Amino acid sequence: FGIKKGQHPKTRFIDNIDAVKVKLLNWPDEERIKRHLIQFATGSWFEDFSEIANEDDYRSALEELSQGRILAQGLEGVQFSFLVSGLSLHGSHAIVRTRIGAAYLQQSQAVCDLRHSDILVPRAYQKHPHLLKSYQNIAIAGKHLYVEMLETDDIAITDARFSLLKTIPVWVNISMSLPTILGVYSKRTDVTEEHPEMNRFAELLRLEIEKVFPWMSTYFKRDQNCIHRFEGYRSNCVFKRDGNDVLPIGAKENWHFHSKTKAELMTLDLPIYETEYFISYNKVTKEEYENYYKY
Repeated sequence: FGIKKGQHPKTRFIDNIDAVKVKLLNWPDEERIKRHLIQFATGSWFEDFSEIANEDDYRSALEELSQGRILAQGLEGVQFSFLVSGLSLHGSHAIVRTRIGAAYLQQSQAVCDLRHSDILVPRAYQKHPHLLKSYQNIAIAGKHLYVEMLETDDIAITDARFSLLKTIPVWVNISMSLPTILGVYSKRTDVTEEHPEMNRFAELLRLEIEKVFPWMSTYFKRDQNCIHRFEGYRSNCVFKRDGNDVLPIGAKENWHFHSKTKAELMTLDLPIYETEYFISYNKVTKEEYENYYKY
């Protein structure tokens, strides 16, 4: 906290996909969740299934539970919370559009000096080094303007941050019910339109849950299709449709921005961007970066 007067901005440029991390913070007790789900799956016929079921009945119910063959009502009572970090503001703003069955608390960029913040780099920028360099210069220039504004003691930090890029990584705390998570997973793993940042976020959500509940793997299903498979305003409109994506019978594309697929433009044959370190506009070693104004 506090304004770091007199310090030139230092910047770590990092891969924008690899930066996304998901940590599971809270999850239900496994035995309780199983009893809860089985009760909701059998409650139309039995007042208290666990009281009257023998061991074979209960084992059979658990088998159906593990295969996802249960009534959906019980899923609404299953809650998880996560810390998601390394997101661009574009990404975090996309996530928080999901409102039903979800609660959020996102990092504030108004309570700390961001002159030494990281900057996310799309992998595709590596295809054009001169454009990557221009992007780095713009990011650093924005930081310098930010610093000059803060050090006037006459411009608020909430105004100064307008000069910064939206690709400074942020974190967000998320609490979601299981049906909401499954809906988010289906939407954000979209193969044709969703940004790879969102694809990684969704897959990491799934993996974190499956670490504690491996039997829930059957709940996470993708048909390898784009969710935008209808004509009109709901149709695919950004990338050429991927070869794995199948349109419904009779449907057709209206138009799209690019003549290439998402993979061709954003990830195909592209390595992870290797982190670069700068003090002001000068590229430095990792050691020089870490030793400059340790905080």
